Amino acid sequence: MALQSGAQIVRDFLSSNEIKYVFGNPGTTETTFLAALDGAETEYILALHESSATGIAAGYALITNKAAVVNIHTYPGLANALFNMKNAHDAGIPLLVIAGQQDTRFLIHNPVLAAPNTELAKTATKYAYEVNRIEDLCIAFQRCYLQANLEPRKPVFLSIPMDLMASETDKVLFRKTQIIDDVVSESLSDVVAALKAVPKGKLAIAADYAVGSSNAIAAMSAVAHQLGADIYSAPFHVQGVVDPLDPNYRGDIPITTADINALLSKYDTLLLLGEKIDTFLYTGKSAFPMELKVIHISPTASQLGFDYPVDFAVVGNLRCTLEAISKALGTSLPVQSTFDAASALAKVNETYAASARDPSDKVIVEILAQLDRATHIVTEGSSEDAIVQDISVKLGYSNVHFSPRGGGLGWAMPLSTGISLATSQHAVCFVGDGGSLFSIHTIWTAAKHKIPVIFICFVNHEYRILKDLWCAEKGVEFATTNFIGLDFNNPNLDLAAIASGFGARIDRCNEVDNVKTVLDNALSYQGPTMIFVERHK
Repeated sequence: MALQSGAQIVRDFLSSNEIKYVFGNPGTTETTFLAALDGAETEYILALHESSATGIAAGYALITNKAAVVNIHTYPGLANALFNMKNAHDAGIPLLVIAGQQDTRFLIHNPVLAAPNTELAKTATKYAYEVNRIEDLCIAFQRCYLQANLEPRKPVFLSIPMDLMASETDKVLFRKTQIIDDVVSESLSDVVAALKAVPKGKLAIAADYAVGSSNAIAAMSAVAHQLGADIYSAPFHVQGVVDPLDPNYRGDIPITTADINALLSKYDTLLLLGEKIDTFLYTGKSAFPMELKVIHISPTASQLGFDYPVDFAVVGNLRCTLEAISKALGTSLPVQSTFDAASALAKVNETYAASARDPSDKVIVEILAQLDRATHIVTEGSSEDAIVQDISVKLGYSNVHFSPRGGGLGWAMPLSTGISLATSQHAVCFVGDGGSLFSIHTIWTAAKHKIPVIFICFVNHEYRILKDLWCAEKGVEFATTNFIGLDFNNPNLDLAAIASGFGARIDRCNEVDNVKTVLDNALSYQGPTMIFVERHK
């Protein structure tokens, strides 16, 4: 076999796996990787910061349901990307993150930009590896890309010393791997019997992110209706995991441990689908009541019974396993939706049109009333987060992507940009003025590549959600509390100038009557629009 360079191996890897984009922000140790892309059919999507590159890739992977490839600078860039890698890791989004490393002949001297990349990456990846020989580069690419796409789907990290791009080897073999993971445990009879034995009205189903990624929503609904079970979406699931119009859907599980305990205490048995019920704050009680029976089904054994004891731990693809359970339960009537859009909007208006509420609440309602219910809605940890989520679910939106599961802000703007790139449709991202600053440079990438995305930015000149959490944690009144380090003043932020400088169309919407015009203009623009909405409370 003829010798091939590392650069050719890179091109062969991208071509063999039909990888359309590499998302990245490079540095010195990545220049040889960039040079290897010359002549490749893969397009390099440049972001101005590693966190944005990682988040955009995550949004793209979320829609395409296969690992996106990210190229970032060595240790410093990896550190920048790490929080969005953690968000993707905890949300089950597959990424292959590639970083450069110093020349192997130079590493003995511990030079500048040489660092233990894999040790840092291990905190937010499923697997991390550094290639030391050109002979290993081909299998390293194949191993890491396949591992990212196998359950549990998570980011995988590969560190490549920059001299390997020019090195040569005859050990080259790429194959496009077809993954067959429609696994169903053979012995489901005991599980089916246990589900049948649950008293009527005492079975809850919790749907985590794998329900969405394995296309198991319809199968889950069928089982719920056969058993008369209530369906809940697990907290921080990021992607859509339920049919919001299903009459058995009861909403989101709370995010604090005592509130989760109170909800689950109403049930005899929990059917947990996916990884877990994630939590935000410990509030005095274990999330799972001691007497609660738990049947846990997950596509990967490492997630089963990891947080709390379970009665049944079932390994299997969620769609296939739920279809098998549904078949064993017998025939059932088709799920009939009773959703009435006009009635739902009237109820939402009744809730959010009260005079005591912030006037911008009405603007949020009107924005969501005007958009198509198939629009991808992305929210992120702002003080308006719960409002947007509540309204969008009640209005029947089928693609709502919730706050970052890993907890790091700077997720929503790049995620929505990646979603828009994958769908070629406008995603709508709701973000606070404080949260926007973690990844506002995402706008430039959307502008450069003419990606249609709408950012709706709530402006309250403060980290309002942190103030609310402060008061809740300390048991103090908002009006009489002296907050430290949570205000944007002296000088005030000029976010419109910043967003415009990165290439966004700028608009403002503080009146209900303006919503249709503002949205029509944004939806007709092939690029990023940032719409500012003033918050007063």
